[in-house]
Amino acid sequence: MKSVAVGSGIERRQALDALLASETFRRADQLKRLLGYLFEQEELGRTHEVTEYELGTKALGRPESFSPEADSTVRTRMHGLRQKLEEFYRSSSGGEGLRIEIPKGSYRVQFHAGAVVRESGFRQRLSIAGVVLAVGLGSVLCWRVWAATPLDLLWRPMVNSAQPAVLLVGQPAHIWVRDVRGQAVPLDYAHFPDPVPNSKAFLDFIGPRLAANAQPVLHPSPNATLWGDAAGAAAAARFLAFRQAQSEFMPESGLKSEVALRGRPVLAFGRPEYSPAIQRYLLVTGGYTVGMLNEIRHYSIYRPSDPKDRYLNTQPPNEVNHGLVTVLSDGPSRVFVFSGITSDGSAAGLDYLTNKEAVGQLWGLMEKQGLKQWPSVFQVVLRVDSSAGYAMAAQYERHLVLKP
Repeated sequence: MKSVAVGSGIERRQALDALLASETFRRADQLKRLLGYLFEQEELGRTHEVTEYELGTKALGRPESFSPEADSTVRTRMHGLRQKLEEFYRSSSGGEGLRIEIPKGSYRVQFHAGAVVRESGFRQRLSIAGVVLAVGLGSVLCWRVWAATPLDLLWRPMVNSAQPAVLLVGQPAHIWVRDVRGQAVPLDYAHFPDPVPNSKAFLDFIGPRLAANAQPVLHPSPNATLWGDAAGAAAAARFLAFRQAQSEFMPESGLKSEVALRGRPVLAFGRPEYSPAIQRYLLVTGGYTVGMLNEIRHYSIYRPSDPKDRYLNTQPPNEVNHGLVTVLSDGPSRVFVFSGITSDGSAAGLDYLTNKEAVGQLWGLMEKQGLKQWPSVFQVVLRVDSSAGYAMAAQYERHLVLKP
């Protein structure tokens, strides 16, 4: 077959989707991740830079200590991938679309016009029924591509990533009141020798939660999260699992270095005041952030570069809140940041960005701006109706495209 690379971006993605969804690759998760990673690098035009070490650590999950000289994992998987590709195109499921090949000695994904039916001992002939089946299958695959919703296209880099998505949850500093009555040996909290506050406001709040004979002490909780942030991360895990995408929770206190997040799909939940990672993500966008504006003594969503561009809660936060969704790119991967004036905004932001109708309406606004694909960096400000700390509904207020 003549090696001529052809096809639009949609046609190339169609060819990949057909492979990943096929019976041939059904039980080959590692090979699917490897193929997906190589495909994304080809789309970025950097396959000539890809190394065996990179494939081992970023596509196949090997540790940073991975040594290609001592570990043949990548070579073995590449051989298996080429065999699977050949098996797929030998079968009738190969269809009539573009054909994907990875030449030996190369990590480059190549696209060729037409799926070739190979000869094996005798010339294989397609019956009329086979032709009808191939055309029908091609029609189904075309429908899948052209029927892709804006929601599918927005989440595709996250869902198709060769690496598990990181669910990063911010952790504000917490000191909680703990009852130590009845203990034989009093606990030693040398770092918190201060008495429990006894102001009326504090006692009115904590009193109903403690027994009459309680012996309260102040206790640090370094791993606490806010409800909305935790609920948003849990909902994200369910959303990805439904689409057969892997994810892993990571409390920010367990993040030894942000280098571990580079080039990985990330969903971050929290506010910049207690999440250094989110603070940096929002800073690098140059758009909206969330914080206290001292001149008005109120939390707000605002643009530091434009003090007049801000959103204020004019009603109590347990009734009306504001959320901020930020989408940016890190190489081939997507990063979604969910924040808000309270943690309700984080949970509501995830609900909004996984709602087919809401994302479709947002895309309609993007199209009116002349955009042909989802921007690399954009933000959405949401109005969030809450009840007793729970986000009930999110409504679009405005969006900001920072990088097409």
